[in-house]
This record gives sequence, structure tokens and C-alpha cells, in this order.
Amino acid sequence: MTLENKRIILTGATSGIGKSLAIRLAKHGAKLAVCGRSSEKMEVLTAELQSAGQAHYSKTFSITDENEIVQFVKESAEQLGGVDVLINCAGANTARGQIGEIKTADLDEMYAVNFRAPFIFMREAYNLMKPHQNGTVVNVLSTVCLFSNENIAAYTATKAGIEAMTKVFRKEARREGIKVCSVYPGGVDTPFRAADRPDYMSADSVADAIIAMLNMPEDVAVHDLILRPMVEDNF
Repeated sequence: MTLENKRIILTGATSGIGKSLAIRLAKHGAKLAVCGRSSEKMEVLTAELQSAGQAHYSKTFSITDENEIVQFVKESAEQLGGVDVLINCAGANTARGQIGEIKTADLDEMYAVNFRAPFIFMREAYNLMKPHQNGTVVNVLSTVCLFSNENIAAYTATKAGIEAMTKVFRKEARREGIKVCSVYPGGVDTPFRAADRPDYMSADSVADAIIAMLNMPEDVAVHDLILRPMVEDNF
């Protein structure tokens, strides 16, 4: 198996796990379509991808906008010549606090980013992959789907929602030869966290694990990939 010339759409590509994935996938020779919400961060990423010498397409927009997502997937397929892999990596955890403290507007925003947007990306990519009876969808979730942690109910609920949809989608998509994988990272030391956690996994390590999963033989379908640092015991 090889990722060379694989046509990959990657969301949340400008920071954290997404950025590590983008750079590593480019070094593996993949053709990338990447999106993020920060123009400044996208400029930095684009420069790094250009240095890798691999074809890529990039666009900056808010994934809370359905029309922008639909247009981006369409443009990505046109620029890359099709879509082999979708990696939903974008996510947000902006409504920390107990349920009694969470504002409805904050919950709505997290729902739009963590659940609604990945669904739209899945739907649009699936409809492009289906005629070819081949493809892979990777949804980067979180171990919060597997263990209840206080003060992050909104994040947990929105991630658990897309996890449930992913499980149904996996059964539907297999009829078309399309693989669907849920990735559950535990603690990762990225800017996503308010404080540094050097005892947690690095974004590069998580990206390498996802790439190893993508490099599995064609007759292997990985349904769930759970990744945790050794210091984590919430399982």
C-alpha cells in the first residue's frame, strides 16, 4: 500500500493533528485539498506544502457554512481529479463548564463544527466515491466518546453524536466498497489545550498512527483506532 498520488481532503489542516497530517501526507506523495479557518495559518501551511513539492489545493472558510463545504468538496475533486480519502479533523471545544453554565449559542456553534460539518463533508465525499466503489473516510473523534469527563459535556455530546452517525455510515458505505474509520485520540499536546502537556501524545505521533492505518492492506478495514498516552488512565 502507498499514499503516493492518493487524493485526500483534509479538514482542520492549519493546526494541531490536522497540520501534522497535512505535512506528513504531502511527504508521502499524497495530493491534498486542505481547509481551515485562519488565513494566516493557511499561508504558513501552504508554504510548507510547497516545500514538499506536492500538488495541493487550499481554501480558508468557516465549516459552519454548508454552502462553503459543498463548494470546497466539489472544487477539491475538480482540482485533484477525484477523491480517494476524506479526513474529518476539524473540531472545537469552546464551551467548557458544567451543564448549568453552558450557553445555548456556544453549544450550537460546537454542534455546527463537531457534528454538522463532518456530516456534510461525509455526505458530499461519499457521493463522489460511490460511483468508483472505493474510498476511505476517517473521522477524528476523541476518547471523550468512551469515557465521561465532567465540565466538557458540550464537547462530549457533539463528538458522541458524530461517532453514532459514523457507526451507521460504516455499515451503509461498506456496500459501496468504502471504508469508514473512527479515530479516538486521548490527550494530545497541542494548542487545542490551554496548558502544555509534554506527557501527552504529540500531534506528529497521532498523525503517524493515522497514516499507518491508511497504509493497511486493501483487505483490512480498521473500524476503530484508539490512541492514548501512557499517563492516561480514563479507560
